[in-house]
Amino acid sequence: MSESFFVAHNAHLEAETTVARHLLHRERLGETLVFATQADRALCEAGGDVWELSVRRQDGTLAHFVGASLSACLATAQRQLQVGAQPSLAA
Repeated sequence: MSESFFVAHNAHLEAETTVARHLLHRERLGETLVFATQADRALCEAGGDVWELSVRRQDGTLAHFVGASLSACLATAQRQLQVGAQPSLAA
């Protein structure tokens, strides 16, 4: 079984809501959103721009990496998905 990826940009606009409400809704659903830093979360909320990279790992677990840019999501995912690494900063 291989890992699968899903990328979304400004998914909050589909529901006509704010980034903050969108992220809160995702967390209420039990999803763990991983940001590089708390400042990155604040940047997304303040700027109204959010990228999400969701990864289903080979063991079936799901990780959601979130940032103000796609490159930020990819960098966080790369750091966290190293062998044996676990998401260390969940918002």
